[in-house]
Amino acid sequence: MTTLLVRPPEVRAADLGHTVVLLHARTGTVRALLGSQREAFLALDATGTWAPGTAAEALAASLSSAGFLHPAQPGQVPAPIVDIPETDASWGTQEAPGVLPVREPLSPAWAPIAACALAAVLLVRATGRRARAFSRMLRLVRIAAWVARRPVRDVEAVAVLHCVRVIGGVSPFRTACLEETVAAMLALAVTGRRAGWCHGIAADPIRLHAWLRLDGRPVGEPPSTLRFTPLIQLPEPTAAPTRGHDRVARGDSS
Repeated sequence: MTTLLVRPPEVRAADLGHTVVLLHARTGTVRALLGSQREAFLALDATGTWAPGTAAEALAASLSSAGFLHPAQPGQVPAPIVDIPETDASWGTQEAPGVLPVREPLSPAWAPIAACALAAVLLVRATGRRARAFSRMLRLVRIAAWVARRPVRDVEAVAVLHCVRVIGGVSPFRTACLEETVAAMLALAVTGRRAGWCHGIAADPIRLHAWLRLDGRPVGEPPSTLRFTPLIQLPEPTAAPTRGHDRVARGDSS
């Protein structure tokens, strides 16, 4: 008897039309399925079963061993697959500005808090199993979103992000959008302020990005961030996107 398989709650799926991308929110592992693998996965995700001796069986075994699928539990429904809207090709021009940005001075009020928050994020990332670092980052974001109640203003969020990015740029440790945005969330939470946090995907080429949102739009980000569709939103939206319904919103109000 074939065991029914479903995606666990921590696995998010995005369909770009030509590729399905799977993101494991516990480990940060990403898997891209193209062509026949994409078609086999969509059928597998819809039914939970496969025909023995087919490519779908091998795919199911591979995804199960990597934690992207597990045996179905009674009443368990996987998160809907997010349909990624088609976008015009940018050929990288939106992500590669023609001039270097002017570096603004750091806010004396936010810089010490941002430095401490970034140090805390880097410490949490380095502490524990490397495979669970992404999960620990999400836990920090959830804590920050839970303890803070007052919505942040645009100017405050931009100032915090700027401080974190500049400090991270001179740090000897690797800092990218994930570490920067988590540190910004922590810095804001220390003062009781809260923004929304998103981790999403875009095509042209396929890439992942983390950003802060405020009033349903990215804050402290270039216009190219609008090309990303959230896969993870914290605090979580009240309604999850589904196939055949409206495409996932690019962030909700905080």
